[in-house]
Amino acid sequence: MLKEYIKKYTKPLVQYSILDFDGNILESDNALFPEFKKKHIGDIHPFFEIITPLLIAEENETIFSCIHLNIENKEITSDILLQTFEDGKHPLLIIHDLTSHYNNYQTTAQVRNESVINSQILELKNTYLKEKESFKNTFIANFSHELRDPLTGILTFTDILSKTNLDLQQKDYVQILNSSSGFLKKMIDDILDISIIESGNLELSIEPFNFIELLNEIKFNYKIKAEQKGLEFHYSFDEKLPEIIGGDAKRLRQVLTNLLDNALKFTKDGSITFNVSLNQLRARKASIHFEVTDTGVGLKKEDLDTIFTSFSQVNNDDTIKGTGLGLAIVKYLVELTKSEIKVSSEYGKGSTFSTNINFVATPSLKLDKVKSNKKDLPSASRKYNILLVEDSQITQLSVLKILASNGLFFLDIVTNPEDALARISNIDSEVDLVLMDIKLKEFQGDDIAKQIRKLPERHQRKVPIVAMTAKVFKEDLKHYKKIGINDVLKKPFNQSQLLDVIARNLK
Repeated sequence: MLKEYIKKYTKPLVQYSILDFDGNILESDNALFPEFKKKHIGDIHPFFEIITPLLIAEENETIFSCIHLNIENKEITSDILLQTFEDGKHPLLIIHDLTSHYNNYQTTAQVRNESVINSQILELKNTYLKEKESFKNTFIANFSHELRDPLTGILTFTDILSKTNLDLQQKDYVQILNSSSGFLKKMIDDILDISIIESGNLELSIEPFNFIELLNEIKFNYKIKAEQKGLEFHYSFDEKLPEIIGGDAKRLRQVLTNLLDNALKFTKDGSITFNVSLNQLRARKASIHFEVTDTGVGLKKEDLDTIFTSFSQVNNDDTIKGTGLGLAIVKYLVELTKSEIKVSSEYGKGSTFSTNINFVATPSLKLDKVKSNKKDLPSASRKYNILLVEDSQITQLSVLKILASNGLFFLDIVTNPEDALARISNIDSEVDLVLMDIKLKEFQGDDIAKQIRKLPERHQRKVPIVAMTAKVFKEDLKHYKKIGINDVLKKPFNQSQLLDVIARNLK
């Protein structure tokens, strides 16, 4: 039985043929190709023409690998061995049928090559995405910076204008300017936030804060905003809510105000309801439920996922303004707390946004006594010398007008490191404080600050430096402190903010 199986299923893989020295086939076992005998080897396949000159060689073994043969309508991929001998013995031609081997090898090589190619494509895509992301973030940062300078001018001169003698109509105009610049400032902040979020550099800062105080402040502000729009504002705060909790108060405020702003924006009639309740208090954590409900335009089912995408707005009403970033920022910040934002809505009747967020809650949580940053300008028998390192003419003029109206300062303005260092090194007129724009057109303000800290005279290198910048994230503030910057004034700023930071840092 075994012999029958072997005979039936054994496939011949080798053919032996003996040739004369002219290339004629003397003998062949015809294992692979029948009727090999009594033919010239060159007539069987063109490949064999190349072995004819080798037939008269002395004893030698010549191997040809991966040769494709198509003989008598049979196609194989083979290794061919030509063995010549001494003493006049006829050459031996051996053909190995390795078709299966080479096909498997080709498949494996193809898979490997495709894997390598796909890996390279993925690497190129990642490189492209990184470069695209870097370009976008750089563009947004520069765009934001360029907008903040004119916005500083608007805020400054609107503030100055509001303190002049105005009639009722002019006061209304100033109020419109204030409202418009506030809206513009929020849009710029949102764009910068989404850039930081998408780069993965935003982290929560967990610190104790007065939760009830924060809720009451938000309630007070949005009750007024709702009434101004002719809407009812309802709220409900659970009596069991802890007063002091640990979390990121700034980002929680951002989540809640964005949800309430969204409700105000899309509600023309009816009411807005703001509810906060305690889910549970356990294991040093408080799970708190937040819910904002409106009677606005509502959402279609197909739009429920789209609303959390950056720069998207599903409402086509041109009278409703916005960047489409508020809910995208809410979603990211909530997910950063390992929670999720949920929405239920009925088109034409309103929407409800809700989330559950965990906070640290223990009896030992205490609020640090915060010293007021507000400080009166010191009285002096002389005016203070302020050096402004700034290349924006709008910001230059804004600072000049604010300080000139106060009457306690001399202001020098420079735009490059050489002039800044030369002015500080002037022994005849010591600089009392430096206002430093961090992002100048051709220079970096933090590099100038480093050079100031290396000046030889102690009173020169110890001069207070206040950075003026929009980059005030945690890592930025650490960097400013590390290089010797004393304080930060966030752009855009107004008159009181500028005078407060100067008062805090004057010796």
